[in-house]
Amino acid sequence: MLVRRNLNSKIGLGLVSIGVGFVMIGMVLAFNVFGITFGTFSLITSGLFLVLYGMTFGTSVNKNLNYKLLLLNRILSLLLVIGLVSFIWIETLVFQSLKSNDNVRVNYVVVLGAGIQGEEPSITLKRRLDKSIEYLNANPNATIIASGGFGKQVIITEAEVMKRYLIVHGISESRVLKEENSTTSDENLRYTRLLLTQLYGAEVPTILIITSDYHMFRAKHIAYRYYPVVYGISSETPRAIMINYAIREYLAVLKMLAFEVSRIVYW
Repeated sequence: MLVRRNLNSKIGLGLVSIGVGFVMIGMVLAFNVFGITFGTFSLITSGLFLVLYGMTFGTSVNKNLNYKLLLLNRILSLLLVIGLVSFIWIETLVFQSLKSNDNVRVNYVVVLGAGIQGEEPSITLKRRLDKSIEYLNANPNATIIASGGFGKQVIITEAEVMKRYLIVHGISESRVLKEENSTTSDENLRYTRLLLTQLYGAEVPTILIITSDYHMFRAKHIAYRYYPVVYGISSETPRAIMINYAIREYLAVLKMLAFEVSRIVYW
């Protein structure tokens, strides 16, 4: 039976209350606004973590159970500190790249896919394409590579949808290349490099990436694996939905870093 323990009990009760609040907000957003996304799932998961963490601040008349609660409290405290430090560090890097706007002239521009709806680009992808059109109109000698393959339950590639959108909005078909095999950001940039070297047989070119602001840090980081010089121009994401993408990007960067560490270990 758990009993009160002055200050620690108050801390635990506060954590449980905050956790329950996170879970409720996450469920409301998931079922009424965004659906089940990285952001809403993470909010609910964080809430459950806080509920469990808060419960470890209680005590019991059972000494063995008290020891287990204390041990669990220390483990969760360590995980919490690691999570907070890594979140602040990664989000700082992400937010430093939000306003990327490299006003340089390059021969090749790569616009990264962001999902399609039927045969139309998603809202996020439209923002990237509109930013691409601005650049292409200002730099008439640039060629753009629309990069994106088949997603789930689609009958047309992202690259083809992007190409159609660019042509409808005044970009000459001769200026648009398609990379239609990729399904991840790494593949976007790796397969684009292969496409360019196969077509032109030249050294790896300098590229300019056009992608969403929240995605720019990770996209550039990946691009440096394949290109000697990388520039970027960000398309803006509405602040109202930025938290969802910011949390998702945190998890994506963690996955990217874990992959790179594994490559070093097994090199």
